[in-house]
Amino acid sequence: MSGHNRTTRRLVFTNRKGGCGKTTTSVNIAAALAHMGHSVLVVDTDPQAHATMSLGVGQANLRGDLGDVASGRIGALEALRATYIPRLKLIPASRRLAEYEHRNELNDEARYWFQRRLGALMDRFDFTIFDTPPTVQLLTVSALVAVREAYIPTQAHFLAVEGMVEIIELVSTIRERYNPELVIRGIVPTFFEEDASFSKEILDDVRSGLGESVVMVPIHHNAALAEAPGHGRTIFQHDLRSTGAVDYYRATVQIKRLGAPVPD
Repeated sequence: MSGHNRTTRRLVFTNRKGGCGKTTTSVNIAAALAHMGHSVLVVDTDPQAHATMSLGVGQANLRGDLGDVASGRIGALEALRATYIPRLKLIPASRRLAEYEHRNELNDEARYWFQRRLGALMDRFDFTIFDTPPTVQLLTVSALVAVREAYIPTQAHFLAVEGMVEIIELVSTIRERYNPELVIRGIVPTFFEEDASFSKEILDDVRSGLGESVVMVPIHHNAALAEAPGHGRTIFQHDLRSTGAVDYYRATVQIKRLGAPVPD
């Protein structure tokens, strides 16, 4: 299959700032899409491997990770892992990814390796979701080159917004140099508190800068969301009745609508 199947969607959740709910968002949106009946591939590009662990894949007997695929040592299918969610598959990460990034950071060609070596596999899934490390280095750049839609989970406070601005600038650079198809589709407000006026001010600024439709439904501050990864579960397995599960379900419905093909 070609690397340009238009019916498949390729998304990245990314922010320069750590602790903004990026992996939580990646994993729970992926799980919600799978529960809705879509085939979903999660590509974990973070050496900390939190998405990998959240989907129940341990580090102990990992026979190959994303770095091995990107380097051409193994094929994408060899690295593909089943998860505890039917229809949701994973290309895992491990700490070795940090070595891969260090070795190839100055290799311009390496920025295309995710796109080239995962392209045919991504075309087999309705959705591919990349989770990135909180950096703007090779692993994040390669994910942005490989996708069409960028989503930025962000807490509505000043330091997190700085990280969001860095990613917006990076996306602009990558559109110009490597991937003209890339668009910022949504800002996902995380750890949201309805009564925090500061949050609302910041989100209003984002709306005026990027457009009304870019700010998505908020993910409220919710204890169950913090607990779920420690149990190796998504929010839907951990506490289906929680605010977190409801919020991520709503966000997923919105993502499906945001990326729906526009009729001619």
